[in-house]
Amino acid sequence: MFETVGEVVGALKKFSDFYQPRTNSVLAMSGNGRDPHADPFRGGFIDSLEVRTELLRRLASLDERDRTVVMLWYVSEEPVKEMTARLGISRATLYRLRDRALQEMVETVDDRKEATA
Repeated sequence: MFETVGEVVGALKKFSDFYQPRTNSVLAMSGNGRDPHADPFRGGFIDSLEVRTELLRRLASLDERDRTVVMLWYVSEEPVKEMTARLGISRATLYRLRDRALQEMVETVDDRKEATA
């Protein structure tokens, strides 16, 4: 599914886009003018489940530090300076960890393909 780093990055950037429900509850309880029979999730949520599942599987294959770097960088969009302070690492190390983690996420699929062949 993700054969390049660019595809992984694109999925990470969209990670939280479709998850935001339209209401605080799956059931619309108030009479606020919304259609109670409408889908509570934004359009594309159901279609994105396969992509999200694969992305989560690949994130789980990373060690905790690499996963933290990727999530802070792409999902939380935390500034580099704040990430380096939080993780207690240099800017160069942060970039190196990010690049290595993204490459590992791409290679995870290659390992799975070789195992099934």
